[in-house]
Amino acid sequence: MQIDKESLPDFWTGVGTVSKTPAKLSDASQPIRKGIYIRVGTLPAGALLSIGSTQAVGTIGFVVPAGETSPLLYIDDVSKLWVVSTEDNTPFTWIAF
Repeated sequence: MQIDKESLPDFWTGVGTVSKTPAKLSDASQPIRKGIYIRVGTLPAGALLSIGSTQAVGTIGFVVPAGETSPLLYIDDVSKLWVVSTEDNTPFTWIAF
């Protein structure tokens, strides 16, 4: 593997909180080159964050428990993702590249 072919020149980060109502990860379009990781805060304990591509994220989303990080989600724009939590005021952070 040649590291110069794997490295990307830019990355973007964000933070947010989500509750029991589905919300877009970002309202603003942010094109990305490879994908995104989403980390769920440790509180509230027991929170489950669902990540999906539609507002029906709560029923068909990928679930990430509190304190954990999603696998790399291959997507080309952060505004295409929706999130929802089983608990109110669940914090999350993300990094995209």
